[in-house]
Amino acid sequence: MSTTIIVGNGPAGFYTAKKLREYDPSMRVIIFDRSPLPFYTKIRLPDFIAGKVPLEKLFLAGPETYEKAGIETCLGQAVVDVDLKRRSLRGADGEELSWDNLIIASGAKAAHPPDARGLESEGVFTLRNIGDAQCLTEKIASSKTAIVIGGGLLGLELAHALLLRGLKVTVLEFCPILLPRQLKEAEARILQDEMEKMGFSFLLGHCTDSIAKLEKGLRVHTKNGEALEADLVVVSTGIAPDVSLAAQMGLQIEKAILVNDRLESSQPGVYAIGDCVQHKGVIYGLWAAAKEQGETLAGIICGRSGEYKGSSFDPVLKVTGIQLAEIRARASAGNVST
Repeated sequence: MSTTIIVGNGPAGFYTAKKLREYDPSMRVIIFDRSPLPFYTKIRLPDFIAGKVPLEKLFLAGPETYEKAGIETCLGQAVVDVDLKRRSLRGADGEELSWDNLIIASGAKAAHPPDARGLESEGVFTLRNIGDAQCLTEKIASSKTAIVIGGGLLGLELAHALLLRGLKVTVLEFCPILLPRQLKEAEARILQDEMEKMGFSFLLGHCTDSIAKLEKGLRVHTKNGEALEADLVVVSTGIAPDVSLAAQMGLQIEKAILVNDRLESSQPGVYAIGDCVQHKGVIYGLWAAAKEQGETLAGIICGRSGEYKGSSFDPVLKVTGIQLAEIRARASAGNVST
Protein backbone atom coordinates (compact mmCIF):
# COMPACT_ATOMS: atom_id res chain seq x y z
CA MET A 1 0.00 0.00 0.00
CA SER A 2 1.42 3.36 -1.02
CA THR A 3 0.95 6.60 0.91
CA THR A 4 0.28 10.03 -0.55
CA ILE A 5 0.40 13.08 1.69
CA ILE A 6 -1.21 16.31 0.52
CA VAL A 7 -0.33 19.66 2.10
CA GLY A 8 -3.34 21.87 1.56
CA ASN A 9 -7.11 21.34 1.84
CA GLY A 10 -8.25 23.76 -0.86
CA PRO A 11 -9.75 22.69 -4.20
CA ALA A 12 -6.43 21.37 -5.53
CA GLY A 13 -5.72 19.22 -2.50
CA PHE A 14 -9.28 18.09 -1.83
CA TYR A 15 -10.10 17.00 -5.36
CA THR A 16 -6.74 15.25 -5.72
CA ALA A 17 -7.46 13.25 -2.58
CA LYS A 18 -10.92 12.23 -3.77
CA LYS A 19 -9.66 11.11 -7.19
CA LEU A 20 -6.71 9.20 -5.73
CA ARG A 21 -9.03 7.18 -3.50
CA GLU A 22 -11.42 6.66 -6.41
CA TYR A 23 -8.64 5.41 -8.70
CA ASP A 24 -6.82 3.39 -6.03
CA PRO A 25 -8.91 2.48 -2.96
CA SER A 26 -5.88 0.76 -1.43
CA MET A 27 -3.84 3.98 -1.34
CA ARG A 28 -3.47 5.75 1.99
CA VAL A 29 -4.23 9.45 1.47
CA ILE A 30 -3.60 12.05 4.18
CA ILE A 31 -4.40 15.78 4.00
CA PHE A 32 -2.61 18.33 6.17
CA ASP A 33 -3.79 21.92 6.51
CA ARG A 34 -3.00 24.59 9.07
CA SER A 35 -6.69 25.55 9.12
CA PRO A 36 -8.96 23.34 11.24
CA LEU A 37 -11.89 23.85 8.88
CA PRO A 38 -13.10 21.24 6.40
CA PHE A 39 -13.16 22.02 2.67
CA TYR A 40 -15.20 25.12 1.76
CA THR A 41 -15.69 27.34 -1.27
CA LYS A 42 -13.75 30.58 -1.27
CA ILE A 43 -15.32 31.76 -4.49
CA ARG A 44 -18.61 32.35 -2.65
CA LEU A 45 -17.11 34.47 0.11
CA PRO A 46 -18.38 37.67 -1.58
CA ASP A 47 -21.89 36.15 -1.53
CA PHE A 48 -21.52 35.53 2.21
CA ILE A 49 -20.37 39.11 2.73
CA ALA A 50 -23.34 40.37 0.68
CA GLY A 51 -25.70 38.36 2.89
CA LYS A 52 -26.79 36.10 0.04
CA VAL A 53 -25.69 32.83 1.65
CA PRO A 54 -25.28 31.76 5.29
CA LEU A 55 -21.91 30.58 6.59
CA GLU A 56 -22.83 26.90 6.64
CA LYS A 57 -23.62 26.93 2.90
CA LEU A 58 -19.96 27.68 2.14
CA PHE A 59 -18.83 24.25 3.32
CA LEU A 60 -18.60 21.58 0.64
CA ALA A 61 -17.42 18.80 2.93
CA GLY A 62 -17.73 17.70 6.53
CA PRO A 63 -15.97 15.03 8.63
CA GLU A 64 -18.28 12.40 7.15
CA THR A 65 -17.19 13.34 3.60
CA TYR A 66 -13.56 12.52 4.31
CA GLU A 67 -14.47 9.37 6.23
CA LYS A 68 -16.70 8.07 3.42
CA ALA A 69 -13.95 8.70 0.86
CA GLY A 70 -11.33 7.04 3.03
CA ILE A 71 -9.27 10.22 3.35
CA GLU A 72 -7.35 10.81 6.58
CA THR A 73 -7.08 14.39 7.79
CA CYS A 74 -4.66 16.36 9.94
CA LEU A 75 -6.59 19.62 9.92
CA GLY A 76 -5.37 22.43 12.14
CA GLN A 77 -1.82 21.18 11.66
CA ALA A 78 0.93 22.77 9.65
CA VAL A 79 3.74 20.64 8.22
CA VAL A 80 6.86 21.79 10.07
CA ASP A 81 9.59 19.62 8.54
CA VAL A 82 10.11 17.48 5.44
CA ASP A 83 12.97 14.99 5.04
CA LEU A 84 13.39 14.37 1.31
CA LYS A 85 16.00 11.64 1.70
CA ARG A 86 13.88 9.58 4.07
CA ARG A 87 10.63 10.64 2.40
CA SER A 88 9.05 11.58 5.69
CA LEU A 89 7.54 14.65 7.32
CA ARG A 90 6.44 15.91 10.70
CA GLY A 91 3.33 17.83 11.55
CA ALA A 92 2.93 20.31 14.37
CA ASP A 93 2.07 17.46 16.75
CA GLY A 94 5.54 15.96 16.22
CA GLU A 95 4.37 12.70 14.66
CA GLU A 96 6.54 11.49 11.77
CA LEU A 97 4.85 10.07 8.69
CA SER A 98 6.41 8.42 5.65
CA TRP A 99 5.23 9.08 2.10
CA ASP A 100 5.63 7.69 -1.40
CA ASN A 101 4.14 10.80 -3.02
CA LEU A 102 4.11 14.27 -1.51
CA ILE A 103 1.80 16.91 -3.00
CA ILE A 104 2.19 20.60 -2.17
CA ALA A 105 -1.14 22.40 -2.57
CA SER A 106 -0.42 25.30 -0.24
CA GLY A 107 -2.41 27.87 -2.22
CA ALA A 108 -1.69 31.59 -2.08
CA LYS A 109 -1.78 34.60 0.17
CA ALA A 110 -3.14 38.04 -0.61
CA ALA A 111 -0.75 40.20 -2.61
CA HIS A 112 -0.28 43.83 -1.64
CA PRO A 113 0.31 47.00 -3.66
CA PRO A 114 4.09 47.44 -4.03
CA ASP A 115 5.65 49.84 -1.50
CA ALA A 116 2.27 50.83 -0.07
CA ARG A 117 2.39 51.88 3.58
CA GLY A 118 -0.25 51.47 6.28
CA LEU A 119 -1.70 48.19 5.06
CA GLU A 120 -1.65 46.89 8.62
CA SER A 121 -3.93 49.72 9.82
CA GLU A 122 -7.12 48.85 11.67
CA GLY A 123 -10.00 48.79 9.19
CA VAL A 124 -7.93 47.48 6.27
CA PHE A 125 -8.95 44.02 5.07
CA THR A 126 -8.02 41.33 2.58
CA LEU A 127 -10.15 38.33 1.62
CA ARG A 128 -8.53 34.89 1.45
CA ASN A 129 -10.53 32.80 3.95
CA ILE A 130 -13.66 32.55 6.07
CA GLY A 131 -12.01 34.34 8.98
CA ASP A 132 -11.27 37.34 6.75
CA ALA A 133 -14.88 37.36 5.54
CA GLN A 134 -16.26 37.27 9.08
CA CYS A 135 -14.04 40.15 10.22
CA LEU A 136 -15.05 42.24 7.20
CA THR A 137 -18.75 41.49 7.77
CA GLU A 138 -18.50 42.70 11.36
CA LYS A 139 -16.95 45.97 10.22
CA ILE A 140 -19.57 46.50 7.51
CA ALA A 141 -22.28 46.68 10.18
CA SER A 142 -20.85 49.99 11.47
CA SER A 143 -19.71 51.43 8.12
CA LYS A 144 -21.24 53.61 5.41
CA THR A 145 -18.36 53.99 2.94
CA ALA A 146 -15.70 51.68 1.53
CA ILE A 147 -12.70 51.78 -0.79
CA VAL A 148 -11.76 48.65 -2.69
CA ILE A 149 -8.16 48.70 -3.92
CA GLY A 150 -8.07 46.54 -7.04
CA GLY A 151 -10.29 46.47 -10.12
CA GLY A 152 -9.86 42.80 -10.99
CA LEU A 153 -12.51 40.09 -10.78
CA LEU A 154 -12.43 39.59 -7.02
CA GLY A 155 -12.13 43.32 -6.35
CA LEU A 156 -15.26 44.08 -8.37
CA GLU A 157 -17.17 41.18 -6.81
CA LEU A 158 -16.20 42.41 -3.34
CA ALA A 159 -17.21 45.95 -4.28
CA HIS A 160 -20.57 44.60 -5.45
CA ALA A 161 -21.04 42.75 -2.15
CA LEU A 162 -20.35 45.95 -0.21
CA LEU A 163 -22.76 47.89 -2.44
CA LEU A 164 -25.47 45.32 -1.77
CA ARG A 165 -24.88 45.86 1.96
CA GLY A 166 -25.71 49.52 1.49
CA LEU A 167 -22.22 51.02 1.46
CA LYS A 168 -21.04 53.75 -0.89
CA VAL A 169 -18.14 52.11 -2.74
CA THR A 170 -15.16 53.52 -4.63
CA VAL A 171 -12.87 51.20 -6.58
CA LEU A 172 -9.24 52.30 -6.85
CA GLU A 173 -7.27 50.64 -9.67
CA PHE A 174 -3.71 51.35 -10.82
CA CYS A 175 -4.45 50.37 -14.43
CA PRO A 176 -6.39 52.85 -16.60
CA ILE A 177 -9.15 50.25 -17.18
CA LEU A 178 -11.12 47.68 -15.19
CA LEU A 179 -10.38 43.95 -15.55
CA PRO A 180 -7.15 44.61 -17.47
CA ARG A 181 -6.42 40.87 -17.73
CA GLN A 182 -9.82 40.05 -19.23
CA LEU A 183 -10.99 43.07 -21.23
CA LYS A 184 -9.82 45.36 -23.99
CA GLU A 185 -10.10 49.12 -23.55
CA ALA A 186 -13.46 49.53 -25.34
CA GLU A 187 -14.92 46.58 -23.43
CA ALA A 188 -13.69 47.96 -20.12
CA ARG A 189 -15.31 51.33 -20.86
CA ILE A 190 -18.68 49.62 -21.31
CA LEU A 191 -18.22 47.70 -18.05
CA GLN A 192 -17.31 50.86 -16.16
CA ASP A 193 -20.33 52.70 -17.56
CA GLU A 194 -22.69 49.88 -16.55
CA MET A 195 -21.24 49.67 -13.04
CA GLU A 196 -21.38 53.44 -12.55
CA LYS A 197 -25.11 53.23 -13.34
CA MET A 198 -25.37 50.70 -10.52
CA GLY A 199 -23.84 53.18 -8.07
CA PHE A 200 -20.10 52.38 -8.13
CA SER A 201 -17.45 55.11 -8.22
CA PHE A 202 -14.03 54.56 -9.80
CA LEU A 203 -10.59 56.12 -9.61
CA LEU A 204 -8.50 54.50 -12.34
CA GLY A 205 -4.85 54.88 -13.21
CA HIS A 206 -3.89 55.56 -9.59
CA CYS A 207 -1.47 53.51 -7.51
CA THR A 208 -1.87 53.33 -3.73
CA ASP A 209 0.90 55.08 -1.81
CA SER A 210 -0.29 54.85 1.78
CA ILE A 211 -3.26 54.29 4.07
CA ALA A 212 -3.57 56.47 7.16
CA LYS A 213 -5.78 55.87 10.20
CA LEU A 214 -7.99 58.82 11.04
CA GLU A 215 -9.98 59.53 14.18
CA LYS A 216 -12.91 58.11 12.25
CA GLY A 217 -12.14 55.92 9.27
CA LEU A 218 -9.16 55.82 6.91
CA ARG A 219 -7.54 58.00 4.26
CA VAL A 220 -5.96 56.43 1.17
CA HIS A 221 -3.27 58.47 -0.56
CA THR A 222 -2.31 57.67 -4.15
CA LYS A 223 1.06 58.28 -5.78
CA ASN A 224 -0.71 60.76 -8.08
CA GLY A 225 -1.50 62.97 -5.10
CA GLU A 226 -5.18 62.08 -4.71
CA ALA A 227 -6.71 61.32 -1.31
CA LEU A 228 -9.87 59.33 -0.57
CA GLU A 229 -11.56 58.68 2.76
CA ALA A 230 -13.77 55.78 3.85
CA ASP A 231 -14.85 53.80 6.90
CA LEU A 232 -13.10 50.66 5.65
CA VAL A 233 -10.64 49.60 2.96
CA VAL A 234 -10.42 46.24 1.21
CA VAL A 235 -7.20 45.37 -0.61
CA SER A 236 -7.77 43.03 -3.56
CA THR A 237 -4.65 43.25 -5.72
CA GLY A 238 -4.09 39.63 -6.69
CA ILE A 239 -2.39 36.67 -5.08
CA ALA A 240 1.08 35.77 -3.89
CA PRO A 241 1.74 32.00 -4.17
CA ASP A 242 2.53 30.44 -0.79
CA VAL A 243 5.91 28.83 -1.45
CA SER A 244 7.21 28.87 2.14
CA LEU A 245 7.26 25.08 2.57
CA ALA A 246 8.62 24.55 -0.95
CA ALA A 247 11.43 27.02 -0.26
CA GLN A 248 12.23 25.24 3.00
CA MET A 249 12.48 22.00 1.02
CA GLY A 250 14.78 23.54 -1.58
CA LEU A 251 12.40 23.12 -4.54
CA GLN A 252 12.96 25.25 -7.64
CA ILE A 253 10.88 28.42 -7.46
CA GLU A 254 10.44 31.45 -9.70
CA LYS A 255 7.21 33.34 -9.00
CA ALA A 256 5.74 30.03 -7.80
CA ILE A 257 6.81 26.38 -7.56
CA LEU A 258 8.06 25.19 -10.94
CA VAL A 259 6.46 21.99 -12.21
CA ASN A 260 6.75 19.94 -15.39
CA ASP A 261 3.97 18.40 -17.47
CA ARG A 262 3.56 15.69 -14.84
CA LEU A 263 3.01 18.43 -12.24
CA GLU A 264 6.20 17.22 -10.59
CA SER A 265 8.56 19.66 -8.91
CA SER A 266 12.35 19.67 -9.19
CA GLN A 267 12.38 16.89 -6.57
CA PRO A 268 11.24 13.43 -7.81
CA GLY A 269 8.13 12.23 -6.03
CA VAL A 270 7.20 15.74 -4.88
CA TYR A 271 4.34 17.31 -6.83
CA ALA A 272 2.71 20.73 -6.66
CA ILE A 273 -0.71 21.96 -7.80
CA GLY A 274 -3.05 24.92 -7.47
CA ASP A 275 -2.30 28.57 -6.77
CA CYS A 276 1.24 27.84 -5.56
CA VAL A 277 2.29 26.44 -8.97
CA GLN A 278 3.89 27.84 -12.10
CA HIS A 279 3.46 25.66 -15.20
CA LYS A 280 5.06 26.81 -18.44
CA GLY A 281 5.27 30.33 -17.06
CA VAL A 282 1.61 30.50 -16.03
CA ILE A 283 0.14 30.87 -12.54
CA TYR A 284 -3.58 30.33 -13.03
CA GLY A 285 -4.95 31.44 -9.66
CA LEU A 286 -8.36 29.98 -10.52
CA TRP A 287 -10.53 27.49 -8.64
CA ALA A 288 -11.36 25.56 -11.83
CA ALA A 289 -7.69 25.26 -12.80
CA ALA A 290 -6.76 24.06 -9.30
CA LYS A 291 -9.43 21.37 -9.48
CA GLU A 292 -8.33 20.30 -12.96
CA GLN A 293 -4.70 20.11 -11.90
CA GLY A 294 -5.64 18.03 -8.86
CA GLU A 295 -7.73 15.53 -10.76
CA THR A 296 -5.11 15.32 -13.53
CA LEU A 297 -2.36 14.67 -11.00
CA ALA A 298 -4.38 11.87 -9.42
CA GLY A 299 -4.58 10.29 -12.87
CA ILE A 300 -0.83 10.71 -13.40
CA ILE A 301 0.06 9.10 -10.07
CA CYS A 302 -2.35 6.22 -10.66
CA GLY A 303 -1.34 5.70 -14.29
CA ARG A 304 -4.64 6.96 -15.71
CA SER A 305 -3.22 9.99 -17.56
CA GLY A 306 0.17 10.98 -18.89
CA GLU A 307 0.51 14.74 -18.50
CA TYR A 308 -1.06 18.09 -17.72
CA LYS A 309 -1.56 20.21 -20.84
CA GLY A 310 -2.54 23.45 -19.17
CA SER A 311 -5.95 24.89 -18.34
CA SER A 312 -8.23 27.10 -20.40
CA PHE A 313 -11.03 28.90 -18.60
CA ASP A 314 -12.84 32.17 -19.20
CA PRO A 315 -13.37 33.64 -15.72
CA VAL A 316 -16.87 34.91 -14.96
CA LEU A 317 -17.56 38.23 -13.24
CA LYS A 318 -20.24 37.43 -10.66
CA VAL A 319 -21.96 40.81 -10.51
CA THR A 320 -25.74 40.79 -11.01
CA GLY A 321 -26.74 42.14 -14.42
CA ILE A 322 -23.23 42.10 -15.87
CA GLN A 323 -22.26 39.56 -18.55
CA LEU A 324 -18.74 39.85 -19.95
CA ALA A 325 -19.71 37.99 -23.12
CA GLU A 326 -22.45 40.55 -23.77
CA ILE A 327 -20.03 43.41 -23.10
CA ARG A 328 -17.51 41.95 -25.56
CA ALA A 329 -20.25 41.60 -28.18
CA ARG A 330 -21.35 45.21 -27.70
CA ALA A 331 -17.78 46.46 -27.99
CA SER A 332 -17.24 44.39 -31.13
CA ALA A 333 -20.39 45.90 -32.64
CA GLY A 334 -19.26 49.39 -31.69
CA ASN A 335 -22.12 49.81 -29.22
CA VAL A 336 -20.15 51.44 -26.43
CA SER A 337 -23.08 53.25 -24.83
CA THR A 338 -26.70 52.28 -24.33
